[in-house]
Amino acid sequence: MSKSEEHSAVHIKELHRKFIAPSVEAGFDVVLVKGSGTKLWDVQGKEYIDCLSGVGVLNVGHCHPKVVGAVREQITQLTHVTTMYFTEPMVKLAEKLSEIAPMERGKVKKSFFVSSGTEANEHAITLAKKYTKRPEILSLQGAFHGRGGITMSITGIGAWRAGLGPFMPGTLQAPSYHCYRCSLGYEKVGPPECGYACARYIESMLRTQFSLPPAVFVAEPIQGVAAVPAPPDYFKVVKEILDKYGILLLCDEVQTGFGRTGKMFGIEHYGVEPDIISMAKGMGGGFPIGAYTAKSEVADSFEGPDFSTFGGNPVSCRAALANIEVIEEENLVENAGRVGDKVLARFQEFSGRSRIMDDVQGRGLMITMEIVENKLTRKPADPELVMQITRKCADEGILIGKGGQFQNRLRISPPLSMKQQEADHVVEVMEEAISSMEGAIFRAS
Repeated sequence: MSKSEEHSAVHIKELHRKFIAPSVEAGFDVVLVKGSGTKLWDVQGKEYIDCLSGVGVLNVGHCHPKVVGAVREQITQLTHVTTMYFTEPMVKLAEKLSEIAPMERGKVKKSFFVSSGTEANEHAITLAKKYTKRPEILSLQGAFHGRGGITMSITGIGAWRAGLGPFMPGTLQAPSYHCYRCSLGYEKVGPPECGYACARYIESMLRTQFSLPPAVFVAEPIQGVAAVPAPPDYFKVVKEILDKYGILLLCDEVQTGFGRTGKMFGIEHYGVEPDIISMAKGMGGGFPIGAYTAKSEVADSFEGPDFSTFGGNPVSCRAALANIEVIEEENLVENAGRVGDKVLARFQEFSGRSRIMDDVQGRGLMITMEIVENKLTRKPADPELVMQITRKCADEGILIGKGGQFQNRLRISPPLSMKQQEADHVVEVMEEAISSMEGAIFRAS
């Protein structure tokens, strides 16, 4: 077999089918070999604009020279030792997170490092239980927090829990803040007229469904998989209830952190301060790293033992430090807000003309939209139709994602360095793909 054949798309796909577990979803018929900035190239040399960023990971883009340089330097000095030893990259990163964390500005916050978002949430919840000395946890319908024991129990999406039996006791889920599909029946009213019923329902749960107030309320400022942001005053209403009962607020910033929403952290849009934040994805510039950062009072309540084999990895920590420097030096937070606002407005305008695209939502460069059978019924479109739209976009060199409670939402989360001209092209391609599918649907009917 020649070298070119060995690396061909066909051969790679054959190896994937033979050796990779079938649970690993390969939704796109694309074999990628190179990335730079907002662009990706496949094995045949075709260029794509990446509007997924490795699911919200590559906030600074692919192979940013500063991140690559920091990794190259570190990897020749020290690659791994675990959290049992003192290392400069880990403490320098913890110092930086203390500076930028969205609570108690000017005060010291403390961090614990791991290698993924799942681990970050698992350890953050452990900390909350230790601090409050309470065992139970409250989360949200529509949430996704990871694939561990605790995090799967607090994930509120049935597809991720299907067939796995009962989960941990003491984990309950409040109604989602997704107004378009309000589980309390207020979808035709919405906030503030609904009185933020979904938030206020939490107090009813505390009075009727818990043996004690839970240790912690875990929530994403924008639900990453369900793909919708909380309405404007949601967290203010919730925080009043949490403070009344002495419940900690853990913000899962795994997908919303590090500039993705036009703020360094997503919760900064809502005027409240969490007690703990969990983070991963956009933190490491493409390298695996996660962490929680907590108020000192909370962090100091747990003296261990606790441990992470790959937590504080010197290479990942150097990558994360360089990543944060790029975000700050290149004003990527501001760019995400500016470009994202224009993209959101264009999609909202298009939605007014479309019969199958609705509920365009987002902040910064984290934007989603519902694909429905028609707007009158709001019945979710078949996920296969949504996949056809993503494939049409891929054919035109645009890589986007899907998500939502019913797998019927389109998602875009490109690198924060995306230029307006690139963003305009993405919108044009997506609108054409959606219009094409819409035309086929209504011609057939």
